[in-house]
Amino acid sequence: MFSLNPSSSTGTTAVFNVADPSKIYIDDESDGPTIYIAIFIGNRVEKWKIGSSSGVQLGVECRSCLGISVDKQKNVYMSESDRHRILKWSPETNDTIVVAGRTDERGGTGEYLSSPAGIYVDRTSGALYVADSQNNRIQKWVKNAQTGITVAGSNADSPASDAASLTDPSGVLVDEETNIVYVVDSLNNRIQRWLFNASKGDTIAGGFGMHIFHRVRKRELKLTLQN
Repeated sequence: MFSLNPSSSTGTTAVFNVADPSKIYIDDESDGPTIYIAIFIGNRVEKWKIGSSSGVQLGVECRSCLGISVDKQKNVYMSESDRHRILKWSPETNDTIVVAGRTDERGGTGEYLSSPAGIYVDRTSGALYVADSQNNRIQKWVKNAQTGITVAGSNADSPASDAASLTDPSGVLVDEETNIVYVVDSLNNRIQRWLFNASKGDTIAGGFGMHIFHRVRKRELKLTLQN
């Protein structure tokens, strides 16, 4: 944890002895900040209060947990990558339910996910956004929906580096006022911004990704054929 003070050059350890954390979510509460952690190898989500010496597991096992988000009611959402689904844990009932994807089934149509990674819950509408990594798209699941709709990336499961495509997206963030979707487009090494209802995104950071690889491979093939 680093202070916003520009003169601060050292950090304070807020969480420790956690093996292979994949994502975190920081939530302000009446008694101070709370850190929620998706733990990949440990197959769980933990909740840490600032100053605590240990975390508390929330919900059931989250196998190969790759994403975490929290709504206004403090329900915790977690992406269970190995089982191709998103779980929701309720602090009121201590129950965990599936809210997106089909358990142990992967596919490319709207009702399925394939190795979901980062997630984001819109605190205004309750909509869930999922970085559907192996389908190379961002899916939006409105509250209580049985199927998702694609809001970034193509509906095809083939990766690409053009403006309309994504390759293994791992994170997603949404501006709730404008509905602009920001995507960590991992294997294209870029951050993509998708305006509301847009059919393609624009690069706002990075961009030297798969297209460089493809150009190099084409050049290598051309030289091979010439020789």
